[in-house]
Amino acid sequence: MCLFQPNSNYRQLSYYVLTVAIVVLSFFLYSSEFYPLLNSDDALNVLMAHYYRLPHDLYCWGQDRGGTLIPLISQLFMRIFHCPALLAVSLSNYLVLILGYIGLSSQIKSNYYKIVLAIIWFLPFQRFIDIVRFPIGVEYSLLGFSLFLIDKLLNGNNLKEPVKHALFISVIVLFTLAVWVSDLAIVSIFLLILVSFLFFYKNNHKISKKALFYLVIGAVSCFSFIKFAKSFATQKTEGYLSLNGVHEIHNALFLIQKSFWEVLTFSTNEIFVSIYAYLAIIFVFSFGLVVIKKKMFRRLVSNPWIVFFMADFLVILTILLLSSWVLANGMGRWYFVATYISLSMAIVLALDGMEMCNTSKILKGGVLLLALIGAISPVYTMKYSNPKTLQPKADVVGEFKQLGEIGIIADFWNSYVTSCPDPEHIKATPHDRSDVRSRELVNMVFEEEKIYVIKDMWMETFPDTMEQFGHVLLKEGDPFRLGGCEVCKYKK
Repeated sequence: MCLFQPNSNYRQLSYYVLTVAIVVLSFFLYSSEFYPLLNSDDALNVLMAHYYRLPHDLYCWGQDRGGTLIPLISQLFMRIFHCPALLAVSLSNYLVLILGYIGLSSQIKSNYYKIVLAIIWFLPFQRFIDIVRFPIGVEYSLLGFSLFLIDKLLNGNNLKEPVKHALFISVIVLFTLAVWVSDLAIVSIFLLILVSFLFFYKNNHKISKKALFYLVIGAVSCFSFIKFAKSFATQKTEGYLSLNGVHEIHNALFLIQKSFWEVLTFSTNEIFVSIYAYLAIIFVFSFGLVVIKKKMFRRLVSNPWIVFFMADFLVILTILLLSSWVLANGMGRWYFVATYISLSMAIVLALDGMEMCNTSKILKGGVLLLALIGAISPVYTMKYSNPKTLQPKADVVGEFKQLGEIGIIADFWNSYVTSCPDPEHIKATPHDRSDVRSRELVNMVFEEEKIYVIKDMWMETFPDTMEQFGHVLLKEGDPFRLGGCEVCKYKK
């Protein structure tokens, strides 16, 4: 026997240390406080948290989609610990991500594959980096933790009745929050409930009347809350639920194929993204061969959560191809975060289930290598492609704090983000022909004595006179560079 063979306590400690290290590294790379590519979409969460008012702000400033769960949780950090909004949002977002990881990893037996999942979840592949900040990542975090509770119910024959009732209520709350955060969650919740009922019936040869009762209560509660929240929306998103025709589906597939081909031909100057793509193709092909050769399919589909995640992957992918909203937004890769999560979970759960069957060590090492290459890819892209620095964007635009209490008018992408390091003293809005999200912030900008205009992505030169939101602005002084932008002072 090897004298240096680690015991179970050492392995468990190593797992916890590695997991914490992965989470901390992720936080200092990708949280809003430190992310080098922080933008005005991210900043909306920060500004929502700073100005949060219920029930008016249940959705982001008059929208009828994208619930403000993160700004709501941020109130705890802001009011109890007096954190600035930027830090509060960062902590809140990672708190939810950690809960999601706890829920998802609870279904994995091997610490090895739990670490693989931690890398996939907290240090994702560059094309799906939005998992750590955007609503879909929050949605799947809530669903992941609900899966943990549902598993307790499915295998909890010895649970006391009060505990069962508490679990059912908790699942309803998590489902409702997930739908509030992202309407797409309705699809995943339907599949999760369907799979849960099918496997319960398969194992018990009956339908749980208690589960049916809570299903009805949950559906009514969720519908009522979402209807109430949407009643405060001042604008309705047109075409949000429209479906593509055959021609549009062809266009959607063409955009995906074009993007994929650019990666495979190393045309994006992101070497680790291209390496990851080739390794992923080889890995998935090898994984499929092993499943077929070892005749593992029937064993794998006996796991309800593998079935759920594979069904979720296929159904969500189909919906994304059919969605005219996704096509109108250029088949943006952030929408495909959902498929990244589901396919990754299905494969990791399958490999974990195959662990006892002496499956190929190449697959075991391959999935870790793939996850590590994926983890390197966004760091390499930020350092050498865009924005060619790892300096937090909040530090760059934080230079505006030296101007004191000011108002800023800019293109959308240079507006809200300049305000988020110090929203109390820096009021910002997109110009009147851009995507203005808050009329209240417009009024706040023009209440300031000092107003600055950023011309990047908007104008070629600073005009001597300009009109914005019914106010005439006169150029004052010479342009200068601050916070990575070309800026000039104007007076009313």
